[in-house]
Amino acid sequence: MTQESITAAGNTAVAAYLTLLDLGYSVDRVDQDGEEQWIAEKGALQLMAGCPLELLGLSLLRSERGPRWQADESGTDKFLTRFYPSAQLP
Repeated sequence: MTQESITAAGNTAVAAYLTLLDLGYSVDRVDQDGEEQWIAEKGALQLMAGCPLELLGLSLLRSERGPRWQADESGTDKFLTRFYPSAQLP
């Protein structure tokens, strides 16, 4: 059995955009101070990111974690310990 692999690259932008539309979001691209920004809106929720794939990630984050999507201190500590151990305070 062959392992499937998807890499975040230019070829994922259209698929992410279409998925956001399927999820009921409206999606727009704006130029903000010479920088491309993507905006997805659904009801009172607005997501902003640098590309459609990041928007899709934000939509999943909000969908799975709800309005209190932020990590708590314990989760942040576990993340830093695992991925940035040198960032830990003594």
